[in-house]
Amino acid sequence: MLLYSGLKGNIIIKMIKGDNVILEERIDKLFKYISPIDNDKLSKLNKTDLCELLKNIQSYYLKLRNCLGFDNYVTIGLEIEFENSMNEIIKKKLKESNFKNHWDLKLDGTLNNGGEITSDILFDTKENWDELKKICSIVKENAMIGKNSGAHIHIGTQVLGDKDESWKNFLSLWEAYENIIYRFSYGEYLNARDGMLLYSKTISKEINELYKKINKKDITKEDIIEYFKGDRNQAINFENVVEFYGISYFNTIEFRCPNGTLNPVIWQNNVNLFVNLLKYSKSNTYNADIIKRRRIINGDKFINCNPRTTLELYSNIYLEQALELCDMIFNNNIDKIYFLRQYLKSYQTNNKELSKVKTFTIY
Repeated sequence: MLLYSGLKGNIIIKMIKGDNVILEERIDKLFKYISPIDNDKLSKLNKTDLCELLKNIQSYYLKLRNCLGFDNYVTIGLEIEFENSMNEIIKKKLKESNFKNHWDLKLDGTLNNGGEITSDILFDTKENWDELKKICSIVKENAMIGKNSGAHIHIGTQVLGDKDESWKNFLSLWEAYENIIYRFSYGEYLNARDGMLLYSKTISKEINELYKKINKKDITKEDIIEYFKGDRNQAINFENVVEFYGISYFNTIEFRCPNGTLNPVIWQNNVNLFVNLLKYSKSNTYNADIIKRRRIINGDKFINCNPRTTLELYSNIYLEQALELCDMIFNNNIDKIYFLRQYLKSYQTNNKELSKVKTFTIY
């Protein structure tokens, strides 16, 4: 129960803005049903327990964690996009902050008077997450997240490894749960940013077509890179994968579907999802049967839709599937709670206009 005690110790004196309920009480109520360090199968809970858990999740606020527990071979790169920015002021404040890591500010012509800050190669440390928090604060004072802003995340290819089977598993996992991943990656919004269809297209249909073109058993990682190369503006960009030997920290898989955000908790939570998707794809616990079944079910729902309709459908909530995914890829309840809180948001849906939900984080 050390993790639980630590969480209480970190937030016992904090209050929810505009609310008189102490966070400690909310945590006690949530973890009355599950221990944060256990690995309960949430998809197997009976209806009564699940309803009670989901009700308590809805009043749980996510906080910036000191670290996510990744091994030091996991490398991360961030691209923070924003609009209506005062870039000279941001540049000056970045220089004055004397960060350990280099955060590079540059103009982005795809945005409205926008800019982009790219990170160094980062590792899962408290110091790096604290820097991200300060970066977000600097930008928030001098820019805004616009309708076209994205939040791209690079993960080193060594996290997935070099076995063909791991790469095929990853594509199958993505195809099966792309609808869940997209709604989660909308962050504090209910739906996709305006530029999603242009700069981060869904790829479940393309994965399905690849499997039809080449027998899944015969597909190699090189086939995957070859098939998807030439178009970086999709949910997963493989164009930064340039070699397959050894461990190279310069090879990355880029995830482009997250909406733009200046909330460090959302950034951290997005990173946690994508890293765990990759890690699970090479694990011995990979459940090919469940994933194959889900691919078939979702193929009937989404693959023959036009891209805009697909995105609209992705904004809906698919609870059974979300529980299924988080039970597979996460090995502790606290990660599952963080995932479900961001996925469920306010239990609202909106597949038309970009709309923000009531805050569910504190930092």
